[in-house]
Amino acid sequence: MIPTLQTLRTVGLLAIAVTFAAPADARSTRVSSGGPDADLGSAGSQEVHVRDMQVKEDLGRPGDVTMVGIHAYGSLQFGIPDHWEVQGDPELHLDIVRSQQLLPDVSALTIWVDGRPVGTVPLDGEAGTIDREVVKIPLSAEDGFHSITLLAYQRSRLPCELSDHPGLWSRVLDSSFIRVKYTERAPDYSLADWPYPFRDQRDPDPSRVVLVVPKDLSEEEAKTAAYISSLLGHVAGWRPLDLYVHRGSPSTAPAGHLIAIARDDAPSTVLSEIKEVLSASSDPETAEAGAALRKGALGKSGLLAITPRPGMEDRAMLSVVGTDGRGLEELAILLSTDEARRLPSGSTEYVEGVKAQDPLEARRWDNTVPPETEFSLADLGLEDRMATGYRGGVVSIPLNMIPDDHPIAGQARLELVYSYAAQADTEHSRLDVYLNGAAAGGTALRDVNGRNRVELLLELPVHEMGPESRLDIAFTLVDKEEHRCLGDNRVEMWGTVHSDTKIKLPRDQWAYVPDLSQLRFGGYPFGVQADYTDSVFLLRDDPSRTELQLFAWMAAEFGRVSRGDRFSYDVMIGDLERAKTEGKNIVLVDSGPQGDLIQKLGLLGTMSFTPKGAPGISLALASGLTGPALAQ
Repeated sequence: MIPTLQTLRTVGLLAIAVTFAAPADARSTRVSSGGPDADLGSAGSQEVHVRDMQVKEDLGRPGDVTMVGIHAYGSLQFGIPDHWEVQGDPELHLDIVRSQQLLPDVSALTIWVDGRPVGTVPLDGEAGTIDREVVKIPLSAEDGFHSITLLAYQRSRLPCELSDHPGLWSRVLDSSFIRVKYTERAPDYSLADWPYPFRDQRDPDPSRVVLVVPKDLSEEEAKTAAYISSLLGHVAGWRPLDLYVHRGSPSTAPAGHLIAIARDDAPSTVLSEIKEVLSASSDPETAEAGAALRKGALGKSGLLAITPRPGMEDRAMLSVVGTDGRGLEELAILLSTDEARRLPSGSTEYVEGVKAQDPLEARRWDNTVPPETEFSLADLGLEDRMATGYRGGVVSIPLNMIPDDHPIAGQARLELVYSYAAQADTEHSRLDVYLNGAAAGGTALRDVNGRNRVELLLELPVHEMGPESRLDIAFTLVDKEEHRCLGDNRVEMWGTVHSDTKIKLPRDQWAYVPDLSQLRFGGYPFGVQADYTDSVFLLRDDPSRTELQLFAWMAAEFGRVSRGDRFSYDVMIGDLERAKTEGKNIVLVDSGPQGDLIQKLGLLGTMSFTPKGAPGISLALASGLTGPALAQ
């Protein structure tokens, strides 16, 4: 245990292995013909592909969809990317199991798609077996995002059925899938759609993205590649990202969407081929941009242009050309922040400048508790939350903390403000509070006429708290009248947690080090600032392609776990002394067999240096007075 990183900036050491999302061609998918980056031929190919989108692997469900009660429901969401030309109506293939107590001639499951019913199947399969049903699902939403709602009507022979009777249930298994038949079509080439088509939240099979950089890599070109990697990792972080780094000629890069990065003041093969591609375009706007590039008539910052990739008309090429190093950095900032939403609907943009980013407030992340000792639910972005119906329900409140925040035992308090309905039975109705499943206290709901804005003061068990915590307020609402049959879905039975509920959470700040498992919490400790301002990637002179690949992967991972929505870390190449004196958290990238870069920094003697993955490559959290350092 040491003081917070904000004071000493010291961290321990631990060698670890890092796993990244498997590339697209290594994932298990149901594609009948070709993968996402197979030989696709020309744009508009009429070859019909069949894709089965699994509930678990492709739709992100953690497990089965379970429906309990007389009237119960579940939901699924899926996307259809723009480069799919859907052939006919997709099919929903359901694997269903049901309770033995359901009446098969009455119980049924109705499927709604995009807000309208499309089919009903009986819940009459043999108990203990899987019933397989297929439903056509015509699509109506036009933005490519679609929703499926499963409405179950479940009846039994019980003389009086309650809405939450445990015997009234059915499950749609996670082996269910949506079958889509489609042909490929070329994406729209518009900067206004960035980061589409390079990253599409709707695509179950993300295409490979190839970052092309010059062989003589400058810090600004490296930073641009890293910022773009972080942004692509941040968008649709639940999907795999197949990211590849290529040095040299774009024409020799592997299959996939292409992002070519160059500086107009530093001639390179990348710059030469960008000029050729833009000048040869059939689009007048793009050809004009190619001519401007040949004349050096760019914007103050540089030029952005999106075109079909030569030889792969179903894949896009984004050219990112900075007037100089400073201009290229501005383009990187533009492409990795909300400023990119102001890009035009056309294929090219001359960028005259990018507004400087205002610094983020220190130690305030999205989705984490504020740094103040006392805060309300409204400060967490929560409004009044209500639980309704027979037996009430649970109001859940996320309490995510920065990992080096540690609540002080005996000083954490919950000042709960709540209300409840007049129909509550005073003998059996109550309210209970749980922190990460551990009981923190509760009270009976004793007022026969209900209560409005009652206060309850509780001490929170801080030994149960961590970076990802949850506060549950559970209402048990029993009606003082006799239970009704057919559901007892009593909307007049309610309990409310008000947004002015306060939490007092005095905290010490210290860090367990080394502990790279905490990287998942917003990239901690490198992401103590939500935009990684206090961190720097350090590469040695003339980094190898392997090192650049690791560099891009780590930048993408920082983006995926980031609690912020922009990136401001620095990138240095070979400047060891500057990295040692700036006092930033350091991400070292070095694939040398003896850890050359780490040795030059004087950290080798304190490291556990164990190769993991590719030969000669390791990943470690190094210790030293230069600050936290992640070495690859």
